[in-house]
Amino acid sequence: MGFIFYNSSNNGDISNQRSYNILDNLRKEYRQIKENKIVSKDVNGNVQIKIQKGQVKSTYVNPTGNREEKLNLIIRKNAHAFEYFILAILVSGVLFEFNVKGAKALIYIMFVCLFYAVTDEFHQAFVPGRSSLVSDVLIDFLGSLIGIFIFYTIYYLVHKIKSRQKGSLISFK
Repeated sequence: MGFIFYNSSNNGDISNQRSYNILDNLRKEYRQIKENKIVSKDVNGNVQIKIQKGQVKSTYVNPTGNREEKLNLIIRKNAHAFEYFILAILVSGVLFEFNVKGAKALIYIMFVCLFYAVTDEFHQAFVPGRSSLVSDVLIDFLGSLIGIFIFYTIYYLVHKIKSRQKGSLISFK
């Protein structure tokens, strides 16, 4: 929660700079792969792609195009969702550790994540260069729902595997 609060406390310029830096790093990696790959066919006609080591030098440039702005927006919204994805997994883990499971845990997790998303957006309304949007609350909550789904899926798959292993050990006695 502190990490989310810290990121929300940054003014709009700092927040934008961070996401554009991520975009620039992705662009550099893409160029490096694109410029250093060799596509060839082996004797059977199978396509092989080999990546050669090399470096592509690039510096951060303030975006001027609409495409960069759209990509930046996608990065920013995904970062929001990812923060709440992690929050939901952490809250789920804590509740499950205290043996709060099932529908009761689900309600608690969704409440905590939604409440924090709403208060986070309220907080952003007072940060220079930031805005408070209902759509951001929905994106945050969607990220938390995905986190809950992933946590529950993994938890119950592991639980099912453990119970099968336990059952197979008992049947051999």
